[in-house]
Amino acid sequence: MVLKPLEFSDCISDSPWFRQNLHEHEMALEEAYKNSKNIEVQIRKLIQCTRELSAAQKAFSKSLIDFQFQTVGTNQTDDERVVATCLKEFGKFINQIEDERIKILNQAEEQYLEPLKRFRTDVIGKAMNEERKKYEKESSKFYQNLEKHLHLSTQRRSDFREADATLDLQQQAFCRASLQYVAEIQSVQERMKFEFVETLSSFLYSWLSFYHVGHVIHQDFKPFLAGVQEKVHKTKESYHATKLEADKLKERMLKTHTKIAGQGSAAERPTSSTIKQGYVYLIEKSKLPKTIGRDVLGTRATKYFCVYSKETRIFTMLSVNSAAKTDMKNAVGQSVSFKLKECLRKSSDSIDKRFCFDVVAEGRGDMMTFQALSEEDRNQWIEAMMDGRPTVFTPGIGPSSSAFQS
Repeated sequence: MVLKPLEFSDCISDSPWFRQNLHEHEMALEEAYKNSKNIEVQIRKLIQCTRELSAAQKAFSKSLIDFQFQTVGTNQTDDERVVATCLKEFGKFINQIEDERIKILNQAEEQYLEPLKRFRTDVIGKAMNEERKKYEKESSKFYQNLEKHLHLSTQRRSDFREADATLDLQQQAFCRASLQYVAEIQSVQERMKFEFVETLSSFLYSWLSFYHVGHVIHQDFKPFLAGVQEKVHKTKESYHATKLEADKLKERMLKTHTKIAGQGSAAERPTSSTIKQGYVYLIEKSKLPKTIGRDVLGTRATKYFCVYSKETRIFTMLSVNSAAKTDMKNAVGQSVSFKLKECLRKSSDSIDKRFCFDVVAEGRGDMMTFQALSEEDRNQWIEAMMDGRPTVFTPGIGPSSSAFQS
């Protein structure tokens, strides 16, 4: 925006063109005041948003520092140690940058916002309010007295000298106020070019210096980042190679399991280990009166993970529930172990469940009925516990069919 200059000589003449030019300068001052205040508001918003960003960055860095990689196996390799510690280093890197950002934010209020506010209120505001009011007051006073002076009657000649002297004083006061007002406007316009701009340029320099500091920190951090990327690349290649081997191993194990499951007798299957383990269900039975010859099973079947050792003939039952997944130590402490006396195959005509077998413990008179997961699974349990001895069926416990006749 280009304005016509305010000349001191025009103040004396106080022409309509001067008044028009003065009004345009006043409008420019009001616009500058408003825009200056808007810049302050935007800077405050920028600082507030930056503080929120910094807080989010700090929270992010804390999450990185607190993150822990779990080691699979007994020892960590050098590459695993680098990868495991890289997130902590990332978090420290972010914290270092944010510390520099906070320094700038803490200085912004005192070094930049306050000077901008003082310039707006003390410099622009003074010209708009104090000097303008003085000018308007003296202008109004002078022109009112001028009209009175011009209306003096020629018959009162004795009053002319005093009236002329008073008017001269008022005109001098008006011209002084006019010159001071114009000088103040000129001063504000010139000071805006260096004082206002200087404060903003200092703020921007400080703001941009943060990015320079970030660049320097990044340069220092670059070797570590390059090392991490190299380790990550090697780990990625190792993962893909291991995955291929794992897929092949899964296929081999699946084929082996299918082949073993398809073999009928124990003689056809390869020699098993001295341990048999797996999931079975302990069946809790309720019996109808003696007139019925089959066990009618209750609805309750408890899942157990059982382990049988051929060498010691110890049968261990570990209850499987939701608590066992999170507190295995307590679950093992509540396990039940006993020495096996005998294992009996449950005949299909004595129970209404499939894949069942009975287990008898030494020193106990009760018989526990278990349900295997399949016929093959039941055969494996029985063969392991019978250790090659002939299979014995649990004898029927019910009366003959004649008991049902009326």
